[in-house]
Amino acid sequence: MHKQFQEQIIKHPKVKSTRSLGVIFALDLEVKTSGYGNLRDKLLPFFMEKGVFLRPLGNTIYIQVPYVISKDQLEKVYQTIEESLEIL
Repeated sequence: MHKQFQEQIIKHPKVKSTRSLGVIFALDLEVKTSGYGNLRDKLLPFFMEKGVFLRPLGNTIYIQVPYVISKDQLEKVYQTIEESLEIL
């Protein structure tokens, strides 16, 4: 599922690059920040409000899912990331 999401999300103008290895997926955003910036302060509350626990670090969003995640749960994670791009 990460590969399918990767093919789709890389086309978004706010996405600089993506990578994945096993269950880990990273998405680099095309935003200007100095150091780690304040992007985390914007994204983390948005993710928490949606019930999705993601790890934004600098201009990168990491997905680290458990092996037992369901398809519906993972789709919710992807959808929430797409929604978050609209608030940037």
